[in-house]
This record gives sequence, structure tokens and C-alpha cells, in this order.
Amino acid sequence: MGVYLSTPKTEKLSDDGENYRLRYGLSCVQGWRATMEDAHAAFPDLDNLTAFFGVYDGHGVIPRQILSSANLD
Repeated sequence: MGVYLSTPKTEKLSDDGENYRLRYGLSCVQGWRATMEDAHAAFPDLDNLTAFFGVYDGHGVIPRQILSSANLD
């Protein structure tokens, strides 16, 4: 079977948030891969004028490796 499943995982993970300047939403689904390889980051309040949003497409890398490379936590 390798890195792919015989049937896709279709359960969605969704989240949203807002502050005084903006609203955001996100959603992800694992699909055919054996593990979730994608990740996201949402930091709407880095300071009074700055927000950061990132979408990381794993391409065979596990999410904790991707997010640790962003070094924003």
C-alpha cells in the first residue's frame, strides 16, 4: 500500500478566528495519503499591525518538521 490509502480519509478539520481587524477560516483534509503531510499556521496578532498565515504542503514531510522550520510558536 505504501504512502497511499485504499480509500481516502475525508474528515475535515476546520477552524476560524478573528480580531478587531480581520476574520479568517481554514480547513484541511488528509485525502489519499497514509498520514497528514500538510500543516498551517495562523497568528492574527503578532503585533498591532502584523498578522501571519501560512499553508505548508508537506510533500512527504511530517507537519511538526514543517512548523518547526517556521519557528513562530
